[in-house]
Amino acid sequence: MKVVVGISGGIDSAVAAALLLDRGFEVVGVHLRIHSSPEVRKRIERIATALGIDCLSLEVGDLFRMKVLLPFFDDHRKGLTPNPCVICNEEVKFASLLSTAREVGAKMIATGHYARIFVDPGGPALGRCFDRDKDQSYMLYRLPPRSLGNILFPLGGVTKGAVRELGERRFPGLFDGVAESNDLCFIPRGELADAVGRAAGPFPSGRVVALNGEVLGMHRGLNRFTVGQRKGHSLSGGPWFVVEKRVNENELVVGRKCDLVVERVTCGDPVWHGEPASVLLLEGCTRYRGRPSPCIMEYADARGFACRFPEGVSGVAPGQSLVLYYNDRVFGGGIIKTAKKGGPSGHEEHR
Repeated sequence: MKVVVGISGGIDSAVAAALLLDRGFEVVGVHLRIHSSPEVRKRIERIATALGIDCLSLEVGDLFRMKVLLPFFDDHRKGLTPNPCVICNEEVKFASLLSTAREVGAKMIATGHYARIFVDPGGPALGRCFDRDKDQSYMLYRLPPRSLGNILFPLGGVTKGAVRELGERRFPGLFDGVAESNDLCFIPRGELADAVGRAAGPFPSGRVVALNGEVLGMHRGLNRFTVGQRKGHSLSGGPWFVVEKRVNENELVVGRKCDLVVERVTCGDPVWHGEPASVLLLEGCTRYRGRPSPCIMEYADARGFACRFPEGVSGVAPGQSLVLYYNDRVFGGGIIKTAKKGGPSGHEEHR
């Protein structure tokens, strides 16, 4: 069976392709070009040569700019903390791989993500991987459920350590000194605030206020902060944590660590992998690699949903995603709109 494999130039996608070859698949590599360096392109050539496969190169820079980059900067203007990776996976990476697969006559696509596709009685289901420290199912929750039957995650059942060992055997020395990618791929490490300021600004200075309204100081632009952040505001009498960004007033609201705990989270733009009305008690993650917390579905419809966290959850930033799990399966998720300590039911608030 022919399978299109996304080849990024890193060890994970290279090993994923190798594992599929070992299983007898006919592998066609595809590199999605956004801003690949000459070093990465050279490494991809060496991967393809070592595996004996063709690797197509597909330019997706314009699609990335339209679907990911421009909305990312627009969200920052609104005071949100967007997660562009979940949108990129949905709108760029997997959409492009599925389209390419149709063009070359392949039934399946695969990537080097750490996640699993479970074969359940109701159909294929997206779920957590075996190596929980590397699990990337959070980043993949927006994949269309109808496409899961055409997706393979060869690394879902192995550890990162095993991937490194296999990578060294199949590609000796190729990944020596290659850093693992954990940051935004389109902004250098440590330059997020400045990049957002240039692209989405201006972000003027404004007041830093406590929850009781007391003015504590001045900030240098709301683009430099996110909910839960402790550093960067240079206030005395701390520690202080960012609790809220008031865009209309250009105010940064800070409080103590306990003030970050909320019980109710509402979300919009949902993607459902399960029937929303069928399960009420779930686990929810409000950030990538965050600890899952028990939550109760208060309501769900085509526009959004609301969950209550009986034990509370800390540092919930609007613009991030709340991803819901049930028995290691991704149940659904959405973009966080509000996070509050209590108040009306989520349904009343959403209306």
